[in-house]
Amino acid sequence: MNLLSGIHHKVKLAFLFLGIVLTMLGSSLWETRQLHDMNTAVASLYQDRLQPAAGLFALNDHMYAKRRLLESYLAAPTQIHFHNTQVQLVAQNKAIDSLLKSYQATYMVAEENKVFQSVMAHLTRYNYLEAELLYVGAPTSGASAQELAQQFDRIHADVSRLTQIQLQVGQQLSRGSEVADGHATLLSQVKIALLVVLTVAILQALAVDKHPLLPKNLKNFRLN
Repeated sequence: MNLLSGIHHKVKLAFLFLGIVLTMLGSSLWETRQLHDMNTAVASLYQDRLQPAAGLFALNDHMYAKRRLLESYLAAPTQIHFHNTQVQLVAQNKAIDSLLKSYQATYMVAEENKVFQSVMAHLTRYNYLEAELLYVGAPTSGASAQELAQQFDRIHADVSRLTQIQLQVGQQLSRGSEVADGHATLLSQVKIALLVVLTVAILQALAVDKHPLLPKNLKNFRLN
């Protein structure tokens, strides 16, 4: 009877130890998931927010450069000036296309994608009017020059809106990263606390163990 009672007590200790192992394993998996979410948020903050935001500032700079080039040419529309302006406008357009392709490759929320498509549409119309004025050498009508200015203002407004969206989504990602970090820290603390509590429980159980696995009358048993 003592033998069975001792075995039963040892089994309880074994299950308690198994509980520790499973608890540690589960908490480690959860902690790994939290760290993965935090790393994903940080990577997205850099790749999909910080880099595109810098590209938006550069896009505005290129648009202002295009407008200055056209205005300078229209003020003195000579053949040499036409060639130089054309070459520089081509370079500006290539730089803008590169920025837009990089931006398009990032993750965009629904509103951001809508505004981005608006930028593309206004830019297409702006480039058409720009080329028309460049080859004519002077505004064909007041309406053309006015529309060109309107398209420029709309592009600038859309880019400003994209910058605001970048800031808003970036703040959300930053808060998400902070929450994931907080969860990981809390989980580590809980894991340590559980380990201490369960270890103390096992030590206490061993200390008060009155049921050795082998009864005393069998300890001195010898086979002949």
